[in-house]
Amino acid sequence: MSSRFSPAFALKALLTLSLAVCVAVPAPYAAPIPAGCGSKRLDRMIGQMILVGFPGDDENDAGVKAVRAQLNKGTIGGVVLFPENIHRRKQLKHLIAFLRNAHSNPRPFIAVDQEGGKVQRLNPWNGFKWFPSAAKVARDPSYASPAAAERLYGEMAAELADAGFNMNLGPVVDLNTNPRNPVIGARGRSFGADPDVVTSLAASFIKAHRAANIVTVAKHFPGHGSSAVDSHKRLADVAKTWHEVELKPYRRLAEDGLLDAVMIGHLYHPRFSDLEELPASLSAKAPRALRNTNWLDFDGVIMSDDMEMGAVRDEFTPEQLAVKAVKAGTDIVVFSNVQAEEPQLGVRIHRALVKAVCDGRLSRSRITDAYDRIMKLKQRLERKELAGTW
Repeated sequence: MSSRFSPAFALKALLTLSLAVCVAVPAPYAAPIPAGCGSKRLDRMIGQMILVGFPGDDENDAGVKAVRAQLNKGTIGGVVLFPENIHRRKQLKHLIAFLRNAHSNPRPFIAVDQEGGKVQRLNPWNGFKWFPSAAKVARDPSYASPAAAERLYGEMAAELADAGFNMNLGPVVDLNTNPRNPVIGARGRSFGADPDVVTSLAASFIKAHRAANIVTVAKHFPGHGSSAVDSHKRLADVAKTWHEVELKPYRRLAEDGLLDAVMIGHLYHPRFSDLEELPASLSAKAPRALRNTNWLDFDGVIMSDDMEMGAVRDEFTPEQLAVKAVKAGTDIVVFSNVQAEEPQLGVRIHRALVKAVCDGRLSRSRITDAYDRIMKLKQRLERKELAGTW
């Protein structure tokens, strides 16, 4: 058990969520709706709320076939690609074309983490251009102006669009308040400690991607820059290091109509966490803070950080994580599936959410609310109207 969770809390949480444990169904199609519950519409709405990774890099691989079938049936609403899926430009374009032609309606999100620096899945080793880290962009006079940054990120977005992606899990809008932070500051993933600089360069990143018709996802709310640990390994407690100024980029970008989606991090802070040492990603306080019309006033899509990260994976099953995040107010749950490499993971998550609606743990209004936001974003994407405001 992770040292970030007390035994008493873990027992309480597991008892509360014990009904969410589900058995994976073997077939790669949408989980059947339990007798007397729901409808095909409910089934379809829940599918849009799931974004998963998958094993394989070729249409003949079992994992690729499985996830394409899930896209086709509406079991999931999109996929996220990782280095294991990407080896060379031609192979990647062929793989994405195979997934996008799954006859899913609406078209799926095809997502990737492409920030620049140490986090870029498309890079010279697999046939693409190298892009500087956010920290280098902010420091280098040739990139640091809004116009120059937009040109740079325009090249990044063009490569993504040419490969077939329509969602980039960026920009990072965390403030670099702890330069030794192992996951943000030390990896050069932040534009800096000045919220005005971060906001300006993040806006350039977003505008460049919108011009290429690619959805962006600002991360990691409410702010990962002050943490002393990597949430990929364990829960990051920012209770004593986080400051209000870390919300400024979200507020400014929302005011300017530049937020398509926001990712909530696996971070603990009592202001954004429902229980002691429960991450914001599983708490209702964080989405409420984003939605508050007198505060951040964000009405777009809320996404989870990867539910396979060490901050959460050892305390709950994937089914429990999905149900708890959606109940809290997350619209799309993200599972990288890098460690599990389970072809049927999307089916498992889908079935867990359906069962939670059927037994009353999730309200139908929560599903409808999430679905409406996702569809609004996908419709803007389909019409190539991302540049419009919400």
